[in-house]
Amino acid sequence: MDSDTSGRMAPPTQHPDFWFHDRSIILSVQSTLFRVHQTVLSNHSEFFAGLFTLLQPSGEAVIDGCHVVPLYNKVKDVVDLLNAIYYSSHFNNLPPHSDLGTLVDFISGILRLSTKYVFHSLRRRCIFLLLSKFPTSFAAYDMKVASRTHERFSSDSIMRVIHLARENDVLQILPYAYYRVARVAGRRILKHKQSDIDWKIKAMCLVGGNRLRLATMKMSHSFLFNFRPSPLCQFRRCAHARGPHAEWRLLEDKKHLRPLRKYTRWHYINVCPNCVAYCQLQHSNGRKVWDKLPGFFGLRTWDELKSMQDA
Repeated sequence: MDSDTSGRMAPPTQHPDFWFHDRSIILSVQSTLFRVHQTVLSNHSEFFAGLFTLLQPSGEAVIDGCHVVPLYNKVKDVVDLLNAIYYSSHFNNLPPHSDLGTLVDFISGILRLSTKYVFHSLRRRCIFLLLSKFPTSFAAYDMKVASRTHERFSSDSIMRVIHLARENDVLQILPYAYYRVARVAGRRILKHKQSDIDWKIKAMCLVGGNRLRLATMKMSHSFLFNFRPSPLCQFRRCAHARGPHAEWRLLEDKKHLRPLRKYTRWHYINVCPNCVAYCQLQHSNGRKVWDKLPGFFGLRTWDELKSMQDA
């Protein structure tokens, strides 16, 4: 229980929204009491279903005829969890197209406790919302970019998501989350805030950023960096075309190269149609750098991350 300013333990108080008068079970969280339905918790949670089948030890606290179960969590997290359990429309309170910070505020408590206490459906719901922000397949990434729902994330929000994901084994979103950190300005990564990821992960993201740069040169945009005419090319001028080199320099002048970004400025490379088609094929094959994304940050493969997450 919390203590007051005099150092004495604050008396427990009943939560105004979750104190149901039909007797069942009482959850004690810090100095707040929640009287809820044992059957409701059991039907949603493997943890509580198992807990309530155990014999009640003698001397266990009882209030108003209800057994008291202490939980060592934040009151706000428990309130968020109970809202999600009791009110099916709770997730409708999250505004459509919420920014990442708003989403994290909304789901953090639910995800933490649904993971800890094995509420499978609520955990899946939270993960689904995170996946709407962090694609886990190349097709989903491309669709997100094409639909213009590829929003900007603040560095603070991304780092909060990484904390939440690592804490609760939501492993699928980590490669793309690390990718987004790798594109953050170096001075921001070197600046440490209280909610930041630790220095080891920051270093991993910086190393991954260098690998992404090499992947842009050697894979996704190699047709610009190291242009070669198509075997079907019939024009000698293509071998000496300056367009590809000029386009590469424009990309290189940007602070962060993006190997996943689709190249569309084909008319600027100023080569024949056969060479353009040849470059497009190289670019399409090179953008499969997505498959290598986890490895750039020292993570397991996409499939392994999903299996570990679902275990």
